[in-house]
Amino acid sequence: MKRSKILTGILGMVTASTLCLTGCSGGFFSFFTYTYENGDKYTAGDREITEKITTINIDYVSGDVKLQGTDSDKVSITETSNKELSEEQKVHTWVDGSTLYVRYCKSSKNLSFFQIEKNLNITIPGSQDLDSMILHISSGNADFSGFTSKTVNAKSSSGNVNMNCSASDIIIKASSGKVALVEDGDAKSIDINSSSGTVNVDQKGSVDSVKIHSSSGSVTAALGKVGAFDVHVSSGKINVEAEEINDLKSSSSSGKNEYKLGKAPATADIHSSSGGVKVYIPEDSDITVKPHLSSGEFNYELPFTKNGKEYVCGNGSNEMTIKVSSGDVDILKR
Repeated sequence: MKRSKILTGILGMVTASTLCLTGCSGGFFSFFTYTYENGDKYTAGDREITEKITTINIDYVSGDVKLQGTDSDKVSITETSNKELSEEQKVHTWVDGSTLYVRYCKSSKNLSFFQIEKNLNITIPGSQDLDSMILHISSGNADFSGFTSKTVNAKSSSGNVNMNCSASDIIIKASSGKVALVEDGDAKSIDINSSSGTVNVDQKGSVDSVKIHSSSGSVTAALGKVGAFDVHVSSGKINVEAEEINDLKSSSSSGKNEYKLGKAPATADIHSSSGGVKVYIPEDSDITVKPHLSSGEFNYELPFTKNGKEYVCGNGSNEMTIKVSSGDVDILKR
């Protein structure tokens, strides 16, 4: 396995490389060191690839990256720039077996990129199922759509990530920027971490596990059937609609929480430090709700029977604990 060293923690299967930016001016870096293994095997510039590709590994330093699945039977790589590029400054690619490596430029030291702004566009056969899609972008937006892959691993240091795909295991990490994921089909796991920016997830099938962490930004999710759902938001709203969530864990420091569920969860643990909680479930749900409120009211539309500090509907077999420091709790009919 080859690993990139552009930034600590870059995703697997990347060739070893080093990034150094100096002499920044006008928003663009003037001196640029970018090295990676097997640099002599790469081809510079736009190209078409007819080989069957099962793994795509992209490392792009600065600029937007767009990838789209099409009806073509070839992989096409094109680059646009505000200035004419030298061979060293152009995108570099290497096909190693069935793996396509895409790198920002030539593996070299002290390249000049003063006032150069470029973007990358890739089209791939949409009918080709990939084993792995790997992306690392340091500064720029990522817009990926129309492909199927067993795994998706995307990391953005600065920029938005838009992903529309069918994949079994998805990991998206964004340090600064919005994350939008549309996953069409059944999946095993979705793991999204956003340091600053909203997170939107639209998952149309069933998924074993969904984890979403947002340090600063709201979370909105429309889900099918979910085994385990775990969401943590430091500052922002949580708005979730799902056909079914079996095990629900939710934590928010500041912001309202709203869940619209087609079925009562088997287990649910919802915490909110500041902000109300609204849960919509069917009126005939078998559930026991345990509300803990420091400041606020507990309101409900379901036919609950009060049993001490617990509220029981039906046979009470499903359990939901809700802890709110400041705000109301509402259990409403779906």
